Amino acid sequence: MSPLGVIVSIVLVDLLGFSVVMPLLAPFAKEYHFNDWQIGLLLAAYPMCQLVSGPILGRLSDRYGRRPLLVVSQAGTAISFLILGLSRDYTTMLLARMLDGASGGNILVAQAYVADVTKPENRARGLGLIGMAFGIGFVLGPLLGGLLVSLPVAPEWRLRIPFLVGAGFSTIAFLLVLTRLPESLPADSSNRQRSRVISWHGLVETATHPIIGMLVAIGTLVVLAFASLEGTFSLFLRGRMNWDPAHAAFAFAYLGLISAGVQGGLIRRLVPKYGESRLTIIGIIGLALGLTLIGFSNGIGALVLATTVVAVGQGLVSPTVSGLLSRLTPPEEQGAIFGTLSSAQTVARMVSYYVANLLLARVAISAPYWARSSMVASRRKLTSGR
Repeated sequence: MSPLGVIVSIVLVDLLGFSVVMPLLAPFAKEYHFNDWQIGLLLAAYPMCQLVSGPILGRLSDRYGRRPLLVVSQAGTAISFLILGLSRDYTTMLLARMLDGASGGNILVAQAYVADVTKPENRARGLGLIGMAFGIGFVLGPLLGGLLVSLPVAPEWRLRIPFLVGAGFSTIAFLLVLTRLPESLPADSSNRQRSRVISWHGLVETATHPIIGMLVAIGTLVVLAFASLEGTFSLFLRGRMNWDPAHAAFAFAYLGLISAGVQGGLIRRLVPKYGESRLTIIGIIGLALGLTLIGFSNGIGALVLATTVVAVGQGLVSPTVSGLLSRLTPPEEQGAIFGTLSSAQTVARMVSYYVANLLLARVAISAPYWARSSMVASRRKLTSGR
């Protein structure tokens, strides 16, 4: 298997573990009668720690190589899931979540790895495969989690088994890194010597580059828009379509499958023909249009059309923005910039979950999608102007 195939397999296995666990974290905490604020802190601990650690891990991977950082991040994730599966103490669980967030540089380092091992003209395709692994992982993981909690085991272990299975997936990814993944940066690379290990000035200087800064902003706003759908879609479907959680899960699975198909297959044919910049604009338009259509959807046909447009738009814009970033960023800054993008998108996701639910509850059931659609559309105008 090629290094690109190995890194995509690692991301897929890791995402399976993550998506098996995440839907069950809150019910697991409820089982131990934790307060609402404790459960909220438990959920927030991962993105908060990842927010701080992302640029640092990215910079360290520029200096010391991608493989050592992937080893550390996969080990941290496996250990954290194992602790969560065996612990009954809140403080221990919180520390486990913080460990996972602090070492959670696997995706951003994987993106930098793809940039290392692909030619510039093939970079969007390679990053699209990472997106495809994301989509497949988020479709299969929750389905597997639902099967695991239905196993005929003792009640006290029913919600623990998925965490242990998640630890198993992360351990498999850890072993794949150790045994099958070669380092992508040469040992004597001058880029390693030029990279500043932890230089916030260097990060700000690179991220505020006119074009790179704009791409980081676009990538962040796209996540801000799509996260509004992630955080409210189940509630929207219940209120507008009277769907139960099982039907909503199928809607999420459909979104993931379409997006994965675009990123894993369609993007490789479209980039040589239309170029990354044009596909980025098309993807932004599609995402904005799809979110608007969801707000107007009243029947299954309209909903399928709207979610298809959203999924295609998301599938186009995500790998092309990352591909453009990797082509415009100096080699010694790849990990740092992907780390900065990851941290900015983490903040966007946290803010979007809160604001979107507020809009849905206090303004209108369609308000989250119309608000985010207008934001993405305004960014599309700025992109076109440049």
